[in-house]
Amino acid sequence: MLDVTDAAQIRQAAAGVGSLDVLVNNAGIWLFDDLSDRAALERHRAVSFFGAYHVIQAFLPLLVRSAGAIVNNLSLNALAPLPLTPAYSISTAAAFSMTQSLRALLAGRGVRVHAVLTGPTTPT
Repeated sequence: MLDVTDAAQIRQAAAGVGSLDVLVNNAGIWLFDDLSDRAALERHRAVSFFGAYHVIQAFLPLLVRSAGAIVNNLSLNALAPLPLTPAYSISTAAAFSMTQSLRALLAGRGVRVHAVLTGPTTPT
């Protein structure tokens, strides 16, 4: 388990890895909201966008060394928002944009960057 909003946990996790070929970002939360509560938007952004960003930055030296890959597991809500949880849709859209930007920025360093746009899932 890793809390992607905790910088110390991210640093500790990265320090404990000797080599890395593939980094999969899968952290996320899904809260109902109507954009009337800024805290819900900030919480989604902290996990879905900044969490993935900080994890990528911490593990990037290892991925550059191995010519590895980043896989960001996002959501179709990045492209088609749901009114039940607009903060989630906004944060995953930002993470999708970051993924596309990193794809171009890291290609020259030998790191491939992918997005998985997962559709609806049912918890088991």
